[in-house]
Amino acid sequence: MTHIVNSIFPEPSKFDPTRFENQVSVPPYCFIPFGGGPRTCPGYEFARIETLVAIHYLVTRFTWKLCNTDNFFSRDPMPVPTQGLPVLIVPKKFM
Repeated sequence: MTHIVNSIFPEPSKFDPTRFENQVSVPPYCFIPFGGGPRTCPGYEFARIETLVAIHYLVTRFTWKLCNTDNFFSRDPMPVPTQGLPVLIVPKKFM
């Protein structure tokens, strides 16, 4: 219920996903979407498994090819490809 406290988040009933972008201004433990401890949301584990299944499907059923041959990186603070990371995803042909 801390994510709807007016003193922490102004206008808590208004849909504004940008309020969570600046993590410095948000006090610790005031927004825990899946809860914590013994009352953790069962959807947390379901979302985790669903994500793993989707990644498995994408990796096993498709061929991935890097489209950009540029090997230059900028540091911001982690290395980031200068032209992004475009990939070509083609379905594999199963016999």
